[in-house]
Amino acid sequence: MPTTLTTPKDKEPQSGHGGGGFDDLKFYGGSGDDAPGPERMPPPEGYRLTIRLILISVSILFLTLTIVYLILNAQAEPIHMPRVLWFSTLVVTACSLAVERARRALWRRREVGFKRWLWVTMALGLVFLSAQYVGLLHLTAAGFYATVNKRAWLAFLITLLHGAHLIGGLLALSYIIVKSQYGDWTALRRRITMDGVALYWHFIDGVWIFLFALLFLWK
Repeated sequence: MPTTLTTPKDKEPQSGHGGGGFDDLKFYGGSGDDAPGPERMPPPEGYRLTIRLILISVSILFLTLTIVYLILNAQAEPIHMPRVLWFSTLVVTACSLAVERARRALWRRREVGFKRWLWVTMALGLVFLSAQYVGLLHLTAAGFYATVNKRAWLAFLITLLHGAHLIGGLLALSYIIVKSQYGDWTALRRRITMDGVALYWHFIDGVWIFLFALLFLWK
């Protein structure tokens, strides 16, 4: 009787506790930003759609506020910029650098560096929010209210809304930190999540630099 040879089925990558083992990346052919090979799987379409919808909605919000601000600018009084906002702008730039370092460390399987840069980003984000709060206090103390200076009041609102969106980024980082420590997910899923969070942070940081130039530097 002829014998039938059977081949073992490919094993599914197993996710380990504490964020999944980096061996999962080998299954998908990815070991770094410059890892070659067609085996690297693109992010799921649902992931792409979610990120696009978030960025589009945020863009529409701040674009609308920008248009209103420019319309009011013709009859507006000048805004005296709090100096602390220069500091917060430098901090938010450092946030982008830190979150990118975290993303690259994850790709390169450097778990310690990944977690360290996540915490650095968290700390810088909190410093940025603190600086923004001080700046808003300065604007309030200067009497920037809707009944006195509509342009300054709108600048106050835009700054406040941007801070709220950055809090969303901090919550996303917190999710990754907690999930990496106590969760059960594959390394690929963690990389995809980190890529999305990093993109969101870069976008929000870029929005602030644009708003800073528009609100306080453009005359």
